Amino acid sequence: MNIDPVAKIALIALYSLFSVVRIEHNRRVRRAGYKTLVAEKRRYVVGLGLFICYEVLTLFIYILSPERLAWSALRFPDWLRIVGAFLGALSLLWFVWIYRALGNNLSARVIIKDQQYLVTHGPYRWVRHPMYTAFYLLHIATFLLTANWFIGMTWISGLTAIVLFRVGKEEAMLRIRFGGSYSSYMKDTGCLLPRINGFSDRFRK
Repeated sequence: MNIDPVAKIALIALYSLFSVVRIEHNRRVRRAGYKTLVAEKRRYVVGLGLFICYEVLTLFIYILSPERLAWSALRFPDWLRIVGAFLGALSLLWFVWIYRALGNNLSARVIIKDQQYLVTHGPYRWVRHPMYTAFYLLHIATFLLTANWFIGMTWISGLTAIVLFRVGKEEAMLRIRFGGSYSSYMKDTGCLLPRINGFSDRFRK
């Protein structure tokens, strides 16, 4: 059995559903009309946008013209690529849970809104940045489904660079906004994973 067509269908379904979920929630957030008080500099947003464009481009190349990336293909067993599909589905459920917990606090940019409150329920009960965790899960799923080390390496390393750069800035802004409440929250939660002997705080700035 050639699993490549199945993997491509899974990728198309995965990112189509992800786009629908994200666009719909962003639409609801815009309708809420929250005003931005503090926002990250525009050049950082441009950099993030360029990385997303790169991901979209490489994904389209893999789906429409895979021979261009054949030089970096890996021989994954079929079961491992099926695991990738399950991880992708799990990441979608994780995103939905995050969006429900965030409500109108959601933003693609690092910003502080006028009616923003500190979210400590849902996945935020244990993890301060579950959105980044969900993106890692989505990127790992993509790596397994594509069975391509170039896609896996560049996507995951790019995401890691973004996380390392943004988490510290985001938490600094939240400490200014929420003061001691956020500092106490940081002591009780992990950064990307639930707190286990401080292991998950290695990304903290």
